[in-house]
Amino acid sequence: MSYELSIVLCTIDERTGLRSLTGKLENILNIPFQIVFIDDGSTDGSREFIQDFSASHSNSKYIFNSSKQSLLIADYSGIKNSDGKYIVLMDADLQHPVDKVNDIYEKLKQGYDIVVASRYMSGGSTGNRKAVRGLISRVAGAIAHIIVKNSRGTSDPLSGFYGFRSGLRMDIDQRWRGYKTLLFLLASNPGTRITEIPYVFRERDKGDSKIVDGMDFILTYLIELFLVKRVEVKVRKSFH
Repeated sequence: MSYELSIVLCTIDERTGLRSLTGKLENILNIPFQIVFIDDGSTDGSREFIQDFSASHSNSKYIFNSSKQSLLIADYSGIKNSDGKYIVLMDADLQHPVDKVNDIYEKLKQGYDIVVASRYMSGGSTGNRKAVRGLISRVAGAIAHIIVKNSRGTSDPLSGFYGFRSGLRMDIDQRWRGYKTLLFLLASNPGTRITEIPYVFRERDKGDSKIVDGMDFILTYLIELFLVKRVEVKVRKSFH
């Protein structure tokens, strides 16, 4: 089967949201598409739902990890196991509006290499997020713009909702920890055509976030930026 689009969903205890999300994807997508589930130790019935869903849907596959991975590695695993012409990464908990998947796909068909759903462009919003979290996100994004040259092509370089054409380079080591897979995609592919679409972010209702809070997040993010910059320098040197 040839798929136009692969959708990567990384899950931890997302059973309630998964039922709604998969139903919405089936309703709005009128193209051959695939769902790739990456589950990191759910105990709420998510795995049983994924198994049942995959048994009745030949356009889905899953990977069950024995323990929680960092989001970076979970995303990377899903990307490597995707078969579509284009790949979309999004949250499995309905924080990302499903109807925007079609908008991302349309931009990719127009010839863009990477399409970012942005909270910060005109028409986008961070929703009812707490002010402190908003400030941290803004500062983290500004730092990314300074350090990672190719991230300047989007107003939301830390977005977890984006699509890209299959075959783009992705320089990631399986031993790394991190959360911002988009930064590695951008750093690995200088000179790509990047565009963005607006979306309104929603806070999660249920489920376990893969992103930790506090100092652990800050430390992990700073290390992640160092790794991203190392990737960018390595890739740019290979072009000379």
